[in-house]
Amino acid sequence: MTSAYEDDDDDDDPTVREYDVFVNNDLAERLILLQAVNRDRRQPYTDANHAKPSELRIKPEVGLVELDIPMNIWNNYDREKALRWGEALRKSSADKAGGSHGLMGGFGIGAGQSSARRRTAGAADDEDVTQEMLLANYAEADAKGHVLNKQTLGGQIVPKDGTQPIYMVGVFRQDQLHLTPLDSIVQLRPQFHHIDAAAEQERAAGRLQREAIDPPRQQEARSVHMTVKAVDGEDMDMTETTKLLRAAQEEKWRRLDYYDENSQTAWDAYEKLFVADTDKASRLQSTMDNAAYLDAISAPDGQGSTKPKKPVGSKSDVHVVDESTDVESAEET
Repeated sequence: MTSAYEDDDDDDDPTVREYDVFVNNDLAERLILLQAVNRDRRQPYTDANHAKPSELRIKPEVGLVELDIPMNIWNNYDREKALRWGEALRKSSADKAGGSHGLMGGFGIGAGQSSARRRTAGAADDEDVTQEMLLANYAEADAKGHVLNKQTLGGQIVPKDGTQPIYMVGVFRQDQLHLTPLDSIVQLRPQFHHIDAAAEQERAAGRLQREAIDPPRQQEARSVHMTVKAVDGEDMDMTETTKLLRAAQEEKWRRLDYYDENSQTAWDAYEKLFVADTDKASRLQSTMDNAAYLDAISAPDGQGSTKPKKPVGSKSDVHVVDESTDVESAEET
């Protein structure tokens, strides 16, 4: 595209490269950016870095995402703690019938009591297995799920309300830039499900001891309205929060296939980020002129309105010149 204005030789910020920009919406409703905010970018979760995720799961209704990363349990790893945390997580998951912990499981809001009474006879036999026996057969213990051998990352999809900026993923090809809008962004952080599981097991054991001494009485079911006292002394209604936590607990995980970045499936998906036929791509048309654009991005004054502003760096109005217009006939007014 030919410019209507000559480049200034004294310009301290010259244009060094120009690209044709294309917007691709083929994956706009399915593209989610997962950010591992606590991970060094030089150590990605990839197969080449021996850290390929083993499972990805999502609860689309409440917007929760979890990612399991396998850990090396053979080198520089405390096997005793791995067995202790792994056993707590295994038993708690059995009590929950595969349910989640922490926020991902709704913090147990509305859940039935978790106790060893729900375990099968086969699971009860595992109680006779000591930690010394598991340490002596560490590989077998890992195969049976007694060892904490993975790290779980989790995050929440922020729902759209029309106020967030629109982020895009950009890919270059020669002199073209192809942009695909992101549907959402999820910031993944380590989840300490093994600690939650150990705490649940301690509470369950204490409850069983109390029930053995003083059997619980049958109580009439009743509704409970939860409130929290704020710092300023006013009550905060927790009804909506309770509904969200209950929904997080009741919704089942949807497990997805995870493909490494260098797999053929990943490269096939990468190609979908490009506009297939650039010659037939629709041209973008601006719905506002320069003055209207500046008004839109300007901060309001004291009366809540914005004052029209001239384009920065020019005392004259700037006219948009169509490609079909003779450049020599364009003049400044």
